[in-house]
Amino acid sequence: MSDSLPSWEPNWRRRYNSPPDNLIQDFYRPALHRSVRYDRAVGFFSSSLLAAIAPALDKFVGNGGRMRLITSPANLSDDDLEAMGKGRELQKRLEYDLHSEIRRSIPSSIQLNRLKLLTWMIAARRLEVRIALREHPDCYSLFHEKIGVFTDADGNWMSFSGSPNETVGGVLRHSESFPLHRSWSSEDQRAFAEEERCRIDAVWHEQVEGVVTWSVTEWLEAPMRDAFGVREPQPESVVAKSTRRITLPPIEEANALMNSSFEKVSLVPSLPEDLRLHDYQRIAVNDWLAAGGRGTFAMATGTGKTITALAAATQAALHAARSNRPLLVLVVVPLIDLVHQWKGNAEWFGFRPVICHGALRKAEQNKLKAAFSAARSVFDKRAEMVITTAGSLTPVGSKDVTEHFLQRQLQRHNGPILVIGDEMHSLGTPERIAALPKSPDYTLGLSATPKRHGDEEGTDTLLGYFGIPVITINIKDAIYKYETLVPYDYFPCRIDLTSDEADEYRKLSAKIAAAYARGDDQVAENFIRLRNRLKQHAVNKIVRLRELMQSGLSKKTHQIIYVAEGSRPESDIKQLDQVEQILRGDFDMRVARYYGETSTEQRDALQSSLAKGDVHALLAMKCLDEGVDIPSVKIGIITASTQNPRQFVQRRGRLLRRDPKNPKSHATIYDFIVLPPESDGPISDSEKTMIGSELARSAELADAARNHEVLFDIRDWAYHYQLDPEKYVWMQLQGEDEMQEWTS
Repeated sequence: MSDSLPSWEPNWRRRYNSPPDNLIQDFYRPALHRSVRYDRAVGFFSSSLLAAIAPALDKFVGNGGRMRLITSPANLSDDDLEAMGKGRELQKRLEYDLHSEIRRSIPSSIQLNRLKLLTWMIAARRLEVRIALREHPDCYSLFHEKIGVFTDADGNWMSFSGSPNETVGGVLRHSESFPLHRSWSSEDQRAFAEEERCRIDAVWHEQVEGVVTWSVTEWLEAPMRDAFGVREPQPESVVAKSTRRITLPPIEEANALMNSSFEKVSLVPSLPEDLRLHDYQRIAVNDWLAAGGRGTFAMATGTGKTITALAAATQAALHAARSNRPLLVLVVVPLIDLVHQWKGNAEWFGFRPVICHGALRKAEQNKLKAAFSAARSVFDKRAEMVITTAGSLTPVGSKDVTEHFLQRQLQRHNGPILVIGDEMHSLGTPERIAALPKSPDYTLGLSATPKRHGDEEGTDTLLGYFGIPVITINIKDAIYKYETLVPYDYFPCRIDLTSDEADEYRKLSAKIAAAYARGDDQVAENFIRLRNRLKQHAVNKIVRLRELMQSGLSKKTHQIIYVAEGSRPESDIKQLDQVEQILRGDFDMRVARYYGETSTEQRDALQSSLAKGDVHALLAMKCLDEGVDIPSVKIGIITASTQNPRQFVQRRGRLLRRDPKNPKSHATIYDFIVLPPESDGPISDSEKTMIGSELARSAELADAARNHEVLFDIRDWAYHYQLDPEKYVWMQLQGEDEMQEWTS
């Protein structure tokens, strides 16, 4: 009786309401702990919930537990299903979506350990999964029933039905409510529980008219084994052991001020009274603390990486203060704009940051010295913060470290230090990695795109320094699950080369193929750069831009237009100059340049002018790629883009930020896709790589858009160039070199 479901009485409630109930702590864990069977029919499901309710899952499996799950496809709408009908295309899409979600997941070390157990359960057929759909004469629609049944070894069972989806958001973030019916409680309760148990059995065995199911268990085992590995269930005594290297205080509640005797001491930061962390932010901080203050927040733009990191830094500072030791927090960012953004946010938490970038004046050097001196105190309750750029942290050329002012201060520091790398991918060069403090006490990496494009070694080195992700949030979760970003419409604009450009393109492609054939990679790379320049400055881009403006965009404000760097191959005409002249002269638009030479003061003024509608558009090349907050932007026109996936991920993030002052319902992205002339003959590998990269970028943007049906147009383009989306990984958006940021 000790491990039966009735043994938890009187803790079971007739109804669970979240808030205030914690569904994981108060319901799922004690239920799994006492069960040998869990059957669940649910609208949507994610493995992250099962990761959250462990270690009860180990106990459940140790009991001999078996789980059956009936769910709907998470990435399809009723409109999608109606469009696909009942053919082979639907089954392929279901399998594709499942594999994509698994392959995109880069879980934290804690989640990874739990997901390994799920893999074992699937391999051992202790977890079986079916996808259910409502059947209509010509198509299917989504299955939305939500029923759960727990059964113990003595034959007692209890059922619940209604609100929560089997996702972390469903049980933590949203307002959820459901009644609980217990077979041992009363005759009425038993009757309700029996009806719900019979219903889920009938759906599982396809005995309900109008509901069909697909067994997808066999689709899951191989990709989960590849992505996560596998482990057998462990005894509770093993599971409960901590692997953390140090104990740091957790944030118990998302909206509570940290209870600390240092709240009123100005030298130690604290969580602001008006701070309202999302549950995923609180979980991210606690997982980072549990990992000993080491790891990466791989969070999509707009999900609050900076605030989450400052909450983590505050907890680390409080821990140091309890030990009567000062903490130095070093924040390294890629751009000067971010230095000032970080400073403002850090002051909200009670930090007194010293900023360091460029040539330091004497007064700035003195402030920096004072901060380091205070942080070197042997005993003191305080935290000091230094915010710098990656360029300012890194000695130039062969300059001795002792001649570098900031590096000299870091070398003298011997107390606790936390290193935060914002947009950490920018720190992946050998010079910048070497400039980071050696063996810091705590490390925290931040990025929507932690992977360095084409630099696996740099990526591995960064992860070795900062630690693997403890949380990953992709763009879809940010838009549709957490609603921290606005949804967007995506319009890929095909740009065809002119006849002269096409001739030059073919010549360069032939030269590239010949260079590779004779093993001369350097010459091939030079010709590839010339071909990319030709593509970036294609004449028809200007033609298409005119068409967009004539269609009504010239009357709209709050735009960012990204243009190519440099000039056309056969002339000195810069695309930036050409676009500005056309918009001003032909359409009477108020536009302004926003680029490297723009001062900080000018940038602030331009952002304000754009927000007010005083200028129609900002013209940018790269300066608006990373970290800059301009939430008022509603329209983005990408006339030129590199093949670096991080760039388009960052640009999309700029456009999707919510604007509390002037709320927007959605954003719109126009993306210029340059394609060479179609050919009946074979296409070289270098051409396939270039076209595939261009279309993969477009497919990625289309996949998360509201009008994601344009993805099928992009796949059609791929077929025209002999690129089978089922064969080429850059069109499948999966595999080891994912285009998208890390996701979970």
